[in-house]
Amino acid sequence: MATTPPLPRLPLSERLRRAGIAAWSIIGLLIVLAIVGWALLKIRVIFPPLGLAILIIYLLNPMVSRLEERRVPRLWGTILAYVVVAAVATLVVLAAAPFITDQAEDFSRDWPQFKQEIVASVEDASNVVEERLNVNVDTTEIHCLLDVAGEEAPTQEQCDEVTRTFRERIAGSAERLTELGSSVVEILLIFVLAPLLALYLLIDLPQLQRDVLNLMPESHRAEVADVASKVGRTVGGFFRGQLFVALIVGVMSSVGFFVIDLKFWLVIGAIAGFTNLIPLVGPFIGGSLGFLVGTVTDNLATGLKAALVALIVQQFDNHVISPNVMKRTVQLHPVTVMLSLLAGGTLAGFWGVLLGVPAVAVVKLLLGHIWATRVLHEPPHAEVEPTVGERPPVDNPEEKRTPSQTE
Repeated sequence: MATTPPLPRLPLSERLRRAGIAAWSIIGLLIVLAIVGWALLKIRVIFPPLGLAILIIYLLNPMVSRLEERRVPRLWGTILAYVVVAAVATLVVLAAAPFITDQAEDFSRDWPQFKQEIVASVEDASNVVEERLNVNVDTTEIHCLLDVAGEEAPTQEQCDEVTRTFRERIAGSAERLTELGSSVVEILLIFVLAPLLALYLLIDLPQLQRDVLNLMPESHRAEVADVASKVGRTVGGFFRGQLFVALIVGVMSSVGFFVIDLKFWLVIGAIAGFTNLIPLVGPFIGGSLGFLVGTVTDNLATGLKAALVALIVQQFDNHVISPNVMKRTVQLHPVTVMLSLLAGGTLAGFWGVLLGVPAVAVVKLLLGHIWATRVLHEPPHAEVEPTVGERPPVDNPEEKRTPSQTE
């Protein structure tokens, strides 16, 4: 069997020249990345509204695309989608308004009693701590801030001192309060700008997609379009699935709190559903709030019932709803989802927890595509699946022809 001769060894000067080119290329790439990172850090204010706008696009684009398939112009389809979402939100608010109004009236009427019960609960807890741990717990600030009279209530001089100390704390935290006020203004701007950005991007989305594809080499456009379509379906499915899960959890929590006759059941259930969007931490917020309100407004048994309702809802969510939704949207094993949440929270805090799962799903998709096309040498578009509302590809050659071919 003939053997191929070994390649000639390059001269030392040529090897050094190539090594220098490679080294300077790496240094240049790092410099470019550093400049890009610095520039992105300077304009980071645009990312929150842009991120929320992208989320809105993922939620509304299926509806707009369906309308476009029915020959509705994309401009009017986008406006109609906004109108439908606004109408649904308005109907939900109007339907919940009577319950929220009644619960607000109950809260204002029972607030004096609530104050008494809160102070009594704090005093009982402080007495237990003092007896068992021999630690003195001062409840003067609670008495003065809630303005609750009683046998053990502090004197007016003590409350004046508490008020003066409280004012000094506020004055010392003026800078933090200013930062908090600025953050509130920024959040309001985000929720005003994001729908406007999403509106313009939704209208021009097909043209923007074509413009981005035109930047790619013609030989890779089909592959890039295929990968981008899969990434869009994965990320959009994840966010839509999360909202669906939050809605189910909110409804089930509200119904459960109503059954056990928990005060403010609708508000607490809505909070439980909304905070369920925050993985790991969110599910405990609704249960803790239900336990606190049930204990303070009624008794410990009601608080335990509320905690039990939250536990049952979360177990149903963790074992039935979320696994099926995540499997259908991001196609990740539940263990992978949990590890993604932990890793994301460690690396990037809240945003890491929120975006950890879709990021891992996208990485898995890209690695699978690279393995299939570069290692197994499969066609780049071999696994393209029709999106919702799309017709599957047909095998009839007559249907595949373009109008120019059929003429």
